[in-house]
Amino acid sequence: MLPGLHESLRRLVHEKARILPGDVDVCFDAPRREWITSLTRPTLDFFLFDVRENTELRSTNLQSTRGNGSTQYRMPPRRFDMRYCVTAISTLVEDEHALLWRVLATLLKHSELPADVLSESLRALDPPVCTQVQTPEETGLLLDVWSGFEVPPRPALLYVVTVPLELDITFEAPLVLTRIARYPHPLGERPPESMLHIGGVVRDRSGRPLANAVVSIDGRPATAASTDNEGRFVLTGLAEGPVRLSITRDGRAAEVVALEVPADSYELVID
Repeated sequence: MLPGLHESLRRLVHEKARILPGDVDVCFDAPRREWITSLTRPTLDFFLFDVRENTELRSTNLQSTRGNGSTQYRMPPRRFDMRYCVTAISTLVEDEHALLWRVLATLLKHSELPADVLSESLRALDPPVCTQVQTPEETGLLLDVWSGFEVPPRPALLYVVTVPLELDITFEAPLVLTRIARYPHPLGERPPESMLHIGGVVRDRSGRPLANAVVSIDGRPATAASTDNEGRFVLTGLAEGPVRLSITRDGRAAEVVALEVPADSYELVID
């Protein structure tokens, strides 16, 4: 993914900032003293110095796709912030400032990398690649970059590119159905009484199915059913309307999940 991202950033500079590749190089090297002194042309350097998960964008909701008698569940992608120190290097300070200003204007215009500069692998990502230039109070991080390479600080931008990382964790479960059982009264004195049978799956917060969990209607332990190795359970004798299901496992305290019967899904997620 990184080679494709760096090629996209290079194209962003050349095509959107209109900085010709014959005039300015775009590099992704560590700004060490010996590297800087070896440069022979004006250079824009995007140095990746930090990678961390953006926990504010983390989602734990499973994505589901139905078909062929089963439901496929997929863990949503995690999103990671790639932090770059962006600086301009030239023999003339005026050229450095002009380059950095041109690049700053271009980066601010595009909160998402434009589709026409993306590599094929990045174009297929969902959610899309988004970017931002961090605010001044957050750029103290860049002083650590310069001090780490023992070079004098120079004007630079803190540029953050947020990319999704697909976990490729999927699993299948049979489609959950609600069945209706009707019990006629003797002699047909009243309409048949209807009770619902439901089937579902118990999972933990990471999406793993939980075996040997005990599911019952809260306050009615006689209705209990245990989950199988794939976390599936079936409960019988439910009335239509709101219901609270109690789930216990491994001797832990019961957790209660409220839902409506009938429903499109009876997937129970517990800690």
